[in-house]
Amino acid sequence: MLSMAEASPPKVEFMVWLALLGKLNTKDRLVKKRMIPSELNQCTFCNRQNEDIDHVLLSCPVSWMVWKTTAEELGVQLTYEDNLRKFYTSWNNRRIYNKTRRKLWLTTFFSTLWSLWMQRNAIIFRQQTMDVHSLCHIIKWRVASWSREWDVKIPYSAEVLAQNFQAIPMLFQ
Repeated sequence: MLSMAEASPPKVEFMVWLALLGKLNTKDRLVKKRMIPSELNQCTFCNRQNEDIDHVLLSCPVSWMVWKTTAEELGVQLTYEDNLRKFYTSWNNRRIYNKTRRKLWLTTFFSTLWSLWMQRNAIIFRQQTMDVHSLCHIIKWRVASWSREWDVKIPYSAEVLAQNFQAIPMLFQ
């Protein structure tokens, strides 16, 4: 299903796998397990809806802004989905013929999902705040640094790749 051998760290691929299966411990799941009271089931980012996987990682206005901003940097307009599995399928099925660019595109999905989840946890457990601009910057740096570990070497440093993220479509045609 993931077809991402070596693109992202194993713990990231595992977390994405859990998310796609609907098995991450969002507040909604914790309420169903009777671990927290239902009145605490509010999205960590927007505080407007229950925090289920699809909402917190995709359809929350804050999360969607992160997805849109990141994709736009790569020259792509996203189609809104309210279901994470469908969204992954549409992301994965995008036709990108350059092998390196495709790998960067798929790694961006993993990096974005991981970054959103890590930010959610930092807000809950370390009382951090959400800054969409900073989170998008972190996503680009993660993609760039993870690409350094690939067997196929990219002829740009992580710094150059992260700072020129919007140039990826032109660099890898």
